[in-house]
Amino acid sequence: MERMEALKSSVGKADACELLAYAFAFPNEQLAEGLSSGALADDAEACLRDAGVASEGARQVANDLRRWQGFDAADLCSRMRTTYSRLYLVPGGHTPIFPYESAFLHVEHGLSGIPVLFRTPVTLDVERQMHEAGVAAKNERKEPCDSVFDEFEFLSFLFAKFADASNREDTDEATIWESRVQHFLTEHAQVWLPSFMRRTQELAAGEPYEALASFGAATMGVLE
Repeated sequence: MERMEALKSSVGKADACELLAYAFAFPNEQLAEGLSSGALADDAEACLRDAGVASEGARQVANDLRRWQGFDAADLCSRMRTTYSRLYLVPGGHTPIFPYESAFLHVEHGLSGIPVLFRTPVTLDVERQMHEAGVAAKNERKEPCDSVFDEFEFLSFLFAKFADASNREDTDEATIWESRVQHFLTEHAQVWLPSFMRRTQELAAGEPYEALASFGAATMGVLE
């Protein structure tokens, strides 16, 4: 029973991270439709419950997402793109919230100058950990691989591989994937994603990204 609960939790974490990778990429009509139909809220609640979030907390996250149920998907997509661009894509070093770990931490630590996006120690280490696990970010030659969506996608992959090895009762392989998960969480994801979600909640108040960031914060809480 304990093994099955641990497996269920790992699958829930993988699924939640996969949803968040999709939610924090540049919004498309499918994402807006998921919010408008309520499907995203249902999926988020189910993932969080499986991952180990208490029922009340998972329900609150889902209820926040359901505020956008019934909105016209095309209008909602346009609204989300406007907010996304305002939060994450302002050029010239004036981006309110950088969606890349290295640049985000540059601002968070009060460093001077415009953040460098490529080939920083952070991006190089993220790239190294991905390659050692046998994967690469989809657009790593065109976009920094330490983006919020790439890091969540990588976490989803790691948890899924750990869950698969655990399900097959391959202890040695499960230990390897568990170690990779813990290293990436400790050295990267937990270093900045909780702060990223808090900043998004603050600057996107009243917008869909406030609710999406609440989902992200709840997920990061259970990944610790």
